[in-house]
Amino acid sequence: MRTLKISLMALIIMTSLHSCKNAESKEQGQEAVNVSFQTIAEAERELKLRYSATIEADNIAQIGFAVSGIVSKILVEEGQNVSQGQLLAVLDTTIYNNSYLIANSSHAQTLDLFERQNELFEKGSLPVSEFNSIKARLEQASANKRISYKDLADCKLYAPISGIITDKRIERGSTAGPGIVAFTLIKTDQVYATISVPEIEVGGLLRDMEVSIYIPTLDDTREGKITIINPLADHASKTYKVKVKLDNKDQKLLPGMLAEVTIHPKRTERVIIVPATSVVRDTDNFTYVYVVNESNKAIRKRIVVGEITGKQELIIDEGLRNGDKVIISGLSRLKDGTTVTY
Repeated sequence: MRTLKISLMALIIMTSLHSCKNAESKEQGQEAVNVSFQTIAEAERELKLRYSATIEADNIAQIGFAVSGIVSKILVEEGQNVSQGQLLAVLDTTIYNNSYLIANSSHAQTLDLFERQNELFEKGSLPVSEFNSIKARLEQASANKRISYKDLADCKLYAPISGIITDKRIERGSTAGPGIVAFTLIKTDQVYATISVPEIEVGGLLRDMEVSIYIPTLDDTREGKITIINPLADHASKTYKVKVKLDNKDQKLLPGMLAEVTIHPKRTERVIIVPATSVVRDTDNFTYVYVVNESNKAIRKRIVVGEITGKQELIIDEGLRNGDKVIISGLSRLKDGTTVTY
């Protein structure tokens, strides 16, 4: 794609040089200029849809501790790759360790009492109400022990997914707790190229449709598949968000990179094509062609160029219509309104 753009600019600039020489010359008289022209006829080609895209991470996790405490250890830094289950940071465990010891001791005492009371109950020497009471106390002691154990375990923060640490918001000695983000972790072994598609075009897109993605920063083209077509249009732009999933095992694609997505929806379209040598770019950077009108005069028409084809022809997006007579030779002697012969 990049090579095609460079070739397109080179072809237009070459023709522009002839135009500039013509502008500098002082043509005298009104004699007709002999030219040749090509009558425009629409051609049919495979439809290509192009969109600007932004690379997004497959998953973004903002993680923090489930309990409050003072940070005693931090084991990772920003930009570091981590594996799922890897230890990231630790809180001071003094309070939670003591709470667990108390809960464990209480549970052991209550369990011993329950076992002795259970023997009496089985012999019929203990009323049902007293047995149920001690049973409830044992259940409560067991629950307190489990809670204390979990609080102690939650003093260690582990990575929920494999990825890259992009943000670290805690330091050793700082206070952490529920609702406070400690790290932001992104998963980038796969990424999305996200595009916005207008209503008129979204109907032609399907899940698993293969697309081509060009990343200018890397000068690299990759293949991907449409994974998500959001059915809810953006309220302001009236476009639909479509996501294309890409493999990124080399980790070269980073969130925020810009890309160009090309989709082939397996439909055809009618286009106007002209020879690249008929297109001129003037000193004001406007692109135009000359067409022959009914009075045999060369009329300058501004155009919008789409892309270059393999036959050194240009697809014109705007400015020309079916049946226009585009001048393809003799351009160096033309200016707007020049009488022509052919």
